[in-house]
Amino acid sequence: MENKLSINEAMMTMPRQLFLYAYLIVPFLLAVALADMFYFNSYLLPHMGVEALFLLLYVFIFSLPHIIASFFSFFSFFDTEYVRYYRKHLFLYLPLLLIGTAFLLYENYVLGLVFFLVNDIWHGVRQKVGIALILGAKPGWLHRLWTLAPFVTASIAYVYVIRPNAYPDILLPYVSPALFVGAIAMFVLMIAKIWTSPVTVRWYIFAVSMLFLVSYFFILAGYIFFSILLFRFVHDVSAFAFYVTHDYNRKKNANKNFLYQLLTIVPLPFIILTPVLGLLFAYLVRTVTDGIAIGYSIIILICMSHFYLESVMWKRDTPHRKYVKVV
Repeated sequence: MENKLSINEAMMTMPRQLFLYAYLIVPFLLAVALADMFYFNSYLLPHMGVEALFLLLYVFIFSLPHIIASFFSFFSFFDTEYVRYYRKHLFLYLPLLLIGTAFLLYENYVLGLVFFLVNDIWHGVRQKVGIALILGAKPGWLHRLWTLAPFVTASIAYVYVIRPNAYPDILLPYVSPALFVGAIAMFVLMIAKIWTSPVTVRWYIFAVSMLFLVSYFFILAGYIFFSILLFRFVHDVSAFAFYVTHDYNRKKNANKNFLYQLLTIVPLPFIILTPVLGLLFAYLVRTVTDGIAIGYSIIILICMSHFYLESVMWKRDTPHRKYVKVV
């Protein structure tokens, strides 16, 4: 990240290369999977199912920690400036979403879980294609198609591997053909998107598209854990970059928030402090909710709050975005 993140007198910025570096996990995991298939007699394959998502190492490093870390940025919502700007989202739309989600989970848990999983995918896809716009990609119908193709395909796959009984028996034979058609659509849209985009963003578009295509290969080959790990790793690295940058610049330039003032007593830079606090609070949430009958539902509602608030806080011209700059 060069020296931009260590110069206290200047605004912290995010180098655009950072977002590309996160995608290095794609060729790395692909190489691991291919080596396992052709040289190690598929030794890892039996351990690559959905159950690997519940390994402690995965649980306490991915998903929830970055959601918890995002709530430090969400504390800025309590500042007068932010409350005034986001008041409809905070006091109307978000409560309605949480009430609706809780009602779905209560009435039909499988349907509520599917609703959560689809929102999780949409949240992840929108982050990746939104960063493409920040880096210089052109909005328009092609960008919308490039967004919808991986969203639909990944949603079908994600629900199937996590909760296959959510599909009626009559639809199960069509899951695999739908994924195949989706993969072809993603490849065609990748070529078109790269062809029509500025040179500065083409490698990023290629990286995003290949993430989904390689994820599809992992699903076909049975490396389900690798497929989801790709998506989660890139999402979390990119998200932490936004949180750290916002939190540092917000504290430095507008030290209004009591949380930021409290954190000044901790002798750690935000680039370390934000992820560490995310891990610690995620561990606390997991521990407190473990064994409670509605524990997973509580986590779902926390995640849904994150999905919604993050969908509005990083949009162009929001108070949060003025503290984040990509160079």
